[in-house]
Amino acid sequence: MAEHGFEFIFSKMRAGETVLIEYASVSSPEILLYVMERYCRQNDIPMIIDDIADTLPEFLTRLELIGLLIKGFGSIPVIKIGGHRESGEIVGRIDIEKYSLDFQYYNPVYEKVRPSKMAYNPVLGIHKLLLINSIKEYGGGVRLLRNISRYVGNKTRIAFYFINKSLVQSKFPEFLYLFEEIATSVMQWERSGSTYKLKVIKSANDDILEKIATIEFEDIKRI
Repeated sequence: MAEHGFEFIFSKMRAGETVLIEYASVSSPEILLYVMERYCRQNDIPMIIDDIADTLPEFLTRLELIGLLIKGFGSIPVIKIGGHRESGEIVGRIDIEKYSLDFQYYNPVYEKVRPSKMAYNPVLGIHKLLLINSIKEYGGGVRLLRNISRYVGNKTRIAFYFINKSLVQSKFPEFLYLFEEIATSVMQWERSGSTYKLKVIKSANDDILEKIATIEFEDIKRI
């Protein structure tokens, strides 16, 4: 795989994409969210965050504890899906079970707050939905994927679904395999010591297929 920067990879993403970002439990995915937020701010790209079950506050707490500034997240519109802790500018709330089973509850909130130009839309904590008993009972995994697939090609955004691969691959492998299939791009986030890597293993754009972006922790502080 060839080495390239994060800016190169992000700049090659296409409006309407659904991107699956797979990470291990110990790989600190909040670092990637931080890098993405800095890229959007520097390139005047709007961001909307979908926060499922308080995943965003968890990310921001860890970022703050390692010494990174999180002030920029305070003005980002956040659609709150379940959970009780608030981070960012909350623009809408959706019951977690309603979100899982039918996106008709999500769409009006999204349409109300989406900007006029294409936005980056990180979706944090999607794997937590698979652990809710009532969702499992109603075949929620399949319904959730069906709902997600309906947004593929929505050119108002690029959706980035952050998913804990350690959990999903061991407990819900079928969900992961189907998600990889419907996603337009699949990326893997890895950490080795203080080095972080983003690998593109599937892409709608051949320019970034099998490309890698690498960053050291000390460099993250300077972006």
